[in-house]
Amino acid sequence: MSDRSPGKGSSGGGSASRPIINALLVGAALFWGVLLLVRGGRLTWPPYALLNSVSTLAGCLALVGPLVLFRNGEITGSLGELVWLTGGLLVWVFDIEGILRGQWASMHWATPLHDRAMGLTMLAVLLGGWKCGVASWKWSWTNLTGWLLSTFWIGMAIFSWFVNLTARGTLAAR
Repeated sequence: MSDRSPGKGSSGGGSASRPIINALLVGAALFWGVLLLVRGGRLTWPPYALLNSVSTLAGCLALVGPLVLFRNGEITGSLGELVWLTGGLLVWVFDIEGILRGQWASMHWATPLHDRAMGLTMLAVLLGGWKCGVASWKWSWTNLTGWLLSTFWIGMAIFSWFVNLTARGTLAAR
C-alpha cells in the first residue's frame, strides 16, 4: 500500500517534473510581460513607468495562475492561492469576452481590467475567503505569490484615487 499525498503523481518522474513545468509557466509569463513592455516602449531606464510595468507583469502572472493551480491537483487551497486563481480567471474571462466582441487586435491581454476594479475585486475575495474560513496559512510559493499579487492590486486600487489617471482610468501599461 502506498502512502501518497493527494496531488502527487503516480510515477516518480511525473511528480519531479511538476515544479519544472510550473517554473517554466511562471518564467514564460514574466518573459511575455517583459516582451510586451519592451515592444510597447514602456520598459526604460530609469524606470519612470515602474507601476505600469509591474502591473503588466502582475497581469501576466495572473494569466498563468489558473494553469499552475489547477495542475497542482490539490483540492484545498489557501487564501493567497484563491486570490491568484480568481485574478487569473478574471483576466481570462475578460480576454475571452474581448475576443468574442471582436476586439482581439486592440486588447490589453495582460491587463484587461482597470486597476481599481481588479484591486477592489481582490479585496472582496480576500474578505470573503477570510470570512468563509479559507484564511489558513500555509508556506508555499503559490500562496505567497497570491498574497503578493493581492497586495499589489489592492495597493494600485488605493493609489488610483490619489493620482491623475489616463483617459481609460488605469495605471496599467497599455
